[in-house]
Amino acid sequence: MLKEKIFQMKHINDTLPERLDLRFHMCGTTYPNRNYLIHRPNSSVCCIEYIVSGTGEVCIDGQTFSPKAGDAYFLPQGHDHHYESNRSEPWEKIWLNFSGTAVDRMIREYGLDGVFHFPTLDISDLLLKFQYHAAHSDAPNAAEKCASLITGLFFRMSCAQDRENLPYHTPVQAMIAYIDRHETDVIRLEQIAAACKKSPSQAERLFRSEIGIPPYRYVLNRKIELACQLLSETGMSVRDIAAYLSFEDEFYFSGLFRRKTGFSPTQYRKDVQKKNAEGS
Repeated sequence: MLKEKIFQMKHINDTLPERLDLRFHMCGTTYPNRNYLIHRPNSSVCCIEYIVSGTGEVCIDGQTFSPKAGDAYFLPQGHDHHYESNRSEPWEKIWLNFSGTAVDRMIREYGLDGVFHFPTLDISDLLLKFQYHAAHSDAPNAAEKCASLITGLFFRMSCAQDRENLPYHTPVQAMIAYIDRHETDVIRLEQIAAACKKSPSQAERLFRSEIGIPPYRYVLNRKIELACQLLSETGMSVRDIAAYLSFEDEFYFSGLFRRKTGFSPTQYRKDVQKKNAEGS
């Protein structure tokens, strides 16, 4: 069994402005443990957790739910926190503990009062960035970046809550909505299928029948469209664009971009700049 990975975050708080009243405590990764149980009466900290694998049960304010792989949940400060792994399928989780009156303001501003469970909300990328800044005390602007990351977490949770209230009339509409929300992430067929509550094979068949191409090709097309926009409108390097769009490396991205557009990313940017100069 892998040992739980925990990072202290005091060095980040040392450079946060006091008037913000936001404090980071710990972040880390919990590996599967069939005896895992946390009980915090009137908790002094908030926690946000993303489930990598397994399942378990969470109870807060009389609400009980069972987050599973691909889900996230948020437990605010000042509440009784109780959560535990399923003994036969224990959780692996990525998590963050933090506190402060700034959190209460964000809960109100983002409409998250009483909202705790976020099915199929992947926030692992943001939570892993907290671990990076916690582990690298010499990383520049760590406090600023962590403050920005916490805003990003609340933004994503708020968007996820809004989506829960949107009526998707067909499974394919739900799949497209999921892809469009996660277009910069690594997207797997299993995640797309979960968005419309179908099996992967059913989801792929429905998508291909209605859209004319399989989901993975639609995902790649969306990423190439975004890449064109970033090459045209920003000064981001090809490497940074590839990383932002979650490609494994810039060489794979450049090869795919050329196959899809007929240009290398650099050639495409130069062509756009030339046309803009001629039109000005």
